[in-house]
Amino acid sequence: MMVPINASIINVSLPTISVYFGVGLATVQWVLISYLITLLGLVLFFSRLGDFYGQERIYMTGLVGFVTTSILCSLSPSVEALIIFRGLQGLAAAMMISVSMGLVRRSFPSHILGRAMGIYAVAIAAGLALGPAIGGMLSGYLGWRAIFLVNVPTGIMDFLFCYHILQRSTRRSVKWDIPGTILQFLGLFLTVLTLNLVEQANYTWAACTGVGAVIMLGLFVYQELHCQHPVLDLCLFKKKTFGAFNLSLHFNYVCMYMMFFAVPFYLQKVLHLDQATTGLVLTASPLLMMVVAPLSGMVADRFGSRIPAFTGSIVSAVALLSMTQLTVNSTALDVFIRLALMGLGVALFQSPTNKALMSQLPSEKSGVASGIIATTRNLGMVFAVCYAGLLIHIAISPELMQANQLQGAAAANLTSGLHLVVIFGAILSMGMAVLSLVGLKNKKESLAKYEQVAVEKTIKMEKKVVNTISSALMVWVKTDRSR
Repeated sequence: MMVPINASIINVSLPTISVYFGVGLATVQWVLISYLITLLGLVLFFSRLGDFYGQERIYMTGLVGFVTTSILCSLSPSVEALIIFRGLQGLAAAMMISVSMGLVRRSFPSHILGRAMGIYAVAIAAGLALGPAIGGMLSGYLGWRAIFLVNVPTGIMDFLFCYHILQRSTRRSVKWDIPGTILQFLGLFLTVLTLNLVEQANYTWAACTGVGAVIMLGLFVYQELHCQHPVLDLCLFKKKTFGAFNLSLHFNYVCMYMMFFAVPFYLQKVLHLDQATTGLVLTASPLLMMVVAPLSGMVADRFGSRIPAFTGSIVSAVALLSMTQLTVNSTALDVFIRLALMGLGVALFQSPTNKALMSQLPSEKSGVASGIIATTRNLGMVFAVCYAGLLIHIAISPELMQANQLQGAAAANLTSGLHLVVIFGAILSMGMAVLSLVGLKNKKESLAKYEQVAVEKTIKMEKKVVNTISSALMVWVKTDRSR
């Protein structure tokens, strides 16, 4: 949960940091961008390393690095140092998030994997949603440096828990795909930079970096198709269900993070709510997800992933379309109810989708699959900010957006911009619904497969228990006779 929180917790404090160091928005934005770039660019690298070196070792190493860089960020003497330390924090976050889902896969049998993925989805979504609220309260009462120190006690407890609980896997030799790793990092870096430049209306440089991104990603695909040990096995996407559910998961995170980015502007600038109240309103989605996501995972365990994923997509679309009814005279309760409905849709969708993705691949590929899912999620976060920013700027000028509060026509324009964002999100949600139906005709076969695996593992476990009891009884009888 620390990783998604730190992807969003800094947003509320960027204006304060800008004033503290006396730099402009264009500079201070790199405090967030440097974190996301290293996180995105190295997730696949560490997911592959985890399959060979051991996922639990990679996770705990990243955890130590995350705590250390959090302390360094809080002690930063300059904005340049803060940007560098945030980049290093993104590296540590990549180590943790790249193998986290693989660890969940290894820790739970297939017949309860959906419930486990539900809890995992709650942690990710709650972190993304609660990050701005936590950041606002800590920054307001204790200063911006405190938002990094919150990771220290949590990280130490997490490390101690993992050190005693996680079993170390056997190390294997690693054959590196260095060219693929470099090309993938450069491609993602240029993609993120291009989106940032487009948001700033710097179209000339955006065109140049965009061409560079296409070239780097093209070379990356060529390298992976011709490499014996690729950092990303593109053959995984030959599985129709794996590719479709990955794309639908990307759409889902775009929709969700667009809300977390755009709605606070509407709440504070149009409805004139303070940061604390805004944070409370944003908790609507994670509250519903904490309750529904595990239940959705249980449904996926019993009936398969496609029906609950389809239902969640439709609920998300309805929730987003209902936000077009928000006006300059709406209340915080109006927004809270709609965000709660959005949280219901996300909870119904994510747990079954994560289970479907992880169930498509053998266990030895779980690290790679976890890395792909993490990349899909974080790319969705980056794209969401750019999409929402562009759509809002269509309705209202950047100059008006700089005001603390908006009145009259300006408030109506920002509300219209929010309507454009939610309509776009509703379109993506309908795309999620279509993608979730891929392979639906094989639902019975998929269900039979899940149940067969569960039965087989149950039988194996029962045999182990019976054998253990039998052995213990034999030893007891022999001991008794010898007496």
